[in-house]
Amino acid sequence: MVIRLKKNKEKAVLNFHPWIFSGAVASGEKDLVSGDTVRVESSSGEFLAWGHYDPKSQIRIRLFSFDEEEDGSTELYWSSKWTGILESKEKLLPKETTGFRLFHSEGDGVPGIVVDCYHKTAVMQLKTPGALKLREWLVSFLSEKGFETILEKSDKPEDKQGGEATFHKGKDTDAVFTEHGIQFIADITKGQKTGFFLDQRDNRALLARYAFGRVVLNTFAYSGAFSVYALLAGAKTVHSLDISKQAIELCERNLALNGFSSEKEPNRHKSLVLDSFDYLKAMEPHFYDLVILDPPAFTKSIATVNQASRGYKDINMRAMYKIKPGGLIFTFSCSQHISFDLFKKIVFGAAKDAKKRVRILHHLTQSPDHGYSVFHPEGEYLKGLVIQVDGDT
Repeated sequence: MVIRLKKNKEKAVLNFHPWIFSGAVASGEKDLVSGDTVRVESSSGEFLAWGHYDPKSQIRIRLFSFDEEEDGSTELYWSSKWTGILESKEKLLPKETTGFRLFHSEGDGVPGIVVDCYHKTAVMQLKTPGALKLREWLVSFLSEKGFETILEKSDKPEDKQGGEATFHKGKDTDAVFTEHGIQFIADITKGQKTGFFLDQRDNRALLARYAFGRVVLNTFAYSGAFSVYALLAGAKTVHSLDISKQAIELCERNLALNGFSSEKEPNRHKSLVLDSFDYLKAMEPHFYDLVILDPPAFTKSIATVNQASRGYKDINMRAMYKIKPGGLIFTFSCSQHISFDLFKKIVFGAAKDAKKRVRILHHLTQSPDHGYSVFHPEGEYLKGLVIQVDGDT
């Protein structure tokens, strides 16, 4: 199966970008089926790459190989590639850490495949027709590598819980793993995405450096992981806030797993099932001196970037206005379409409108096992800043 590109449309492929958009295709689509492996050629017939075809996406072909001899037609090709990625990821992990992202789609040269590992549990998301065709080989590979539970979660953008779950091996609905020696539960069947946000691992460790003796507010808390790190680091008080009762229940379970109880130690931790926007607006001024703003993605498309920007500005402005002078804010955006430059401009606008003196202390991003290709900058989705609010302007 050969796809030929239009004249002068091969530049991105020559630069190893893994996406070919529909407008770049000149011919070859007539007899193709969704998920087919295609040979991509220039307008003059020169080999460029191998990729998977998706007729329903504007990203018509996702490339996985730029070697003419490596067409991805055998199980050996994929198992060898996956083994190399696994060995590379294991070298990146900090001590006492058994939760990590094994396959990060284009970031690892395996478009459409996401696999998160929680000790002996692997959770798969196959996001493209080409990835779905590799399901059987992938399950076999994960089983051979010793995973005792293998779960597949469908990837439905409209389903905030990440879609239906199918067990390919095992039946454990919760996965217990360690992160920097701290134990956590991933709710792999009902939880968001694959059950836990592993991409914040290094940022949680950074938070621990600043949490001692502070009064902490963890908004959009979900699993409560930031809260656990803060408490273990000696935070005076931590409040975990999420609009989802299910999320707060998971937060409480993770607290208990690490020796904390909101009922027995109400002065150290409190869980709140409330809307984060409303709480930030109504909360007592100068009570908290460390605030975590880690909301879900406010936009999934370029069309809603302006609306999302207003949402990010709103929560940052409210936190800046209410936080204790000298306090710290860990603020994040996981929206792919919000660039780092735009995110800093949003924080600038929030500081200006709040009339606060704000300094940037750290630039934050996703953990190394979520690394993105230099040829695919779109893979940088998590942006974060640690800012200090010094007082009024």
